[in-house]
Amino acid sequence: MYFDLCFVVLYLLNVLGNSSSSFFCFFVLPCCRPPKLRPFLFCALPFYFLCSTLCQSQLLRLLLRLHTLLFFYFFFYYSWTFYFRRRRRRMPSLFLKILIYSSIQCALGQANFWDYDENVTQIEEDFRIDDVTKILKRLGNYNRNAYPLLDQDLATHVDIQMYIEGMSSFHAQSMDFQVDIYFQEKWVDHRLQHNNTKRILVKDPKLFGLLWHPDLYFANARTASFHDVTQPNFLVWIYPNGTVWYDCRISLTVLCMQDLARYPLDSQNCGLRILSYAYDEEQLIIRWNGANPVEVNRGIRMPDMHLKHIKFYTKRDKYATGIWSSAVAEFHVDREITHHIIQSYIPTSLIVIISWFSFWLDVEAVPGRVSLSITTLLTLATQSSAARMALPQASDVKAIDVWMGTCMAFVFSAMIEFTVVNYCIRRKVRTKPKPRGLSEQVHDLVAQYKEKKDKFSNGNCEISYELALQPNEDSAAVQRNFEKKEVREMNQAPLFVRRSLLPTSKRKTIEERINRVEENRKYAQGIDRYSRALFPLAFIIFNIFYWLYYLKYAVSNSPELLL
Repeated sequence: MYFDLCFVVLYLLNVLGNSSSSFFCFFVLPCCRPPKLRPFLFCALPFYFLCSTLCQSQLLRLLLRLHTLLFFYFFFYYSWTFYFRRRRRRMPSLFLKILIYSSIQCALGQANFWDYDENVTQIEEDFRIDDVTKILKRLGNYNRNAYPLLDQDLATHVDIQMYIEGMSSFHAQSMDFQVDIYFQEKWVDHRLQHNNTKRILVKDPKLFGLLWHPDLYFANARTASFHDVTQPNFLVWIYPNGTVWYDCRISLTVLCMQDLARYPLDSQNCGLRILSYAYDEEQLIIRWNGANPVEVNRGIRMPDMHLKHIKFYTKRDKYATGIWSSAVAEFHVDREITHHIIQSYIPTSLIVIISWFSFWLDVEAVPGRVSLSITTLLTLATQSSAARMALPQASDVKAIDVWMGTCMAFVFSAMIEFTVVNYCIRRKVRTKPKPRGLSEQVHDLVAQYKEKKDKFSNGNCEISYELALQPNEDSAAVQRNFEKKEVREMNQAPLFVRRSLLPTSKRKTIEERINRVEENRKYAQGIDRYSRALFPLAFIIFNIFYWLYYLKYAVSNSPELLL
């Protein structure tokens, strides 16, 4: 009957989850009857409960584990001795069940003891939450909607600081950037003073909602979000003197009105403005905490920007509803020019240089020079469009616009130069009007040819001039109507023979035309020679003025940050 009752009590205590009571029950079972075990029982049980309740040090933890191991020895030894050696009785089946069940419970309890660190952490957290609850209960008239110094009609000072974990994506088109920060606030609330020697940790958002805290927000943030993986990323410390320290992690997309007049050689000033939403300067004053309240992760590497330095200050914002205290963190960033040099400046410079190759081609190589000029012009237009894709559609002239426009002008000028050269080489020489018709000239030439045919039949004379008669539609028609045989023979005769058939005045006209053609050719070639030197020289001068202006002069005239 005694064993059955103990087993039932043991089972009920295990169902209720009280492992200490369960451990106590199967500890008492083998030790309640033998008189020799009573001193051990009276000493061991208080020691066990004391260790399990006040186990806060390594020494007590070791003693508790030692006591647990010794329990197994006493349990099995005295059980065997008491039931089998002295009474010479069979072990009851119920007691065997209790023995097995108790051993399992001991093993489970021992496993929980080895996980002491996790248990103590949870106990400490519950202990601190209980402390916050006690504080709130002790302050029965605590009003979480009233700032701490409302009864004294004084402004509460809130000290802030931040740690910048990451920063990226300075978009010129959307005029914003992204930043990930750890934001800390500190203020004093005398209503939360307590007698604990250590600060109290609050991790429950509901408990933090019962306390008054500043309603700070980021005025120029497009979007903002808290982090809650794997737990809400925030903490609150309450110090004995009533100082409250609040820390949280926030991701922001911040508006930044960029001045793109020097893009992509620009530097930007982007600010983060913090102020209260409901409390004006008479109720809440924001201050930066310490000499260096804004710290930056040194591992930040942005692909498009370089963080130069950070400037922080406080200011007073005047609105129609009053004056608000605010704090500003100003980020000075320089745009990384390497990417744009590789993607925009070098390719366009090469395209301009390639367009100059037409100056070395022959003046009469029309297809090659036309193809080269048109190809470079279209390629440069495509490159210019790609460079402007990341920019907003604004009417302001940017540095990249000046560069692309000048490169386009150089390529177009090379095409204009080819047009001038081609015109000079192909313009016709003006001659006096012919006194007689073309048919009569042909008749005379044929007659003279028949007379001198035998004299110049050898065809070995030196050739110097061509026949002044130019082939055209009229001459072709005349040749078809005349004696085709005589005309064909005359045309196939040596050039010197055909020259001798011309009068002296005609020969002078031919010489003048030939000289004029040679002069036009030399003039066109001279234009190409001058272009070979003038175009590169002009492009070098443009580069000198361009880079000096946008890297030196324009920097000193950059506008200030507007918030």
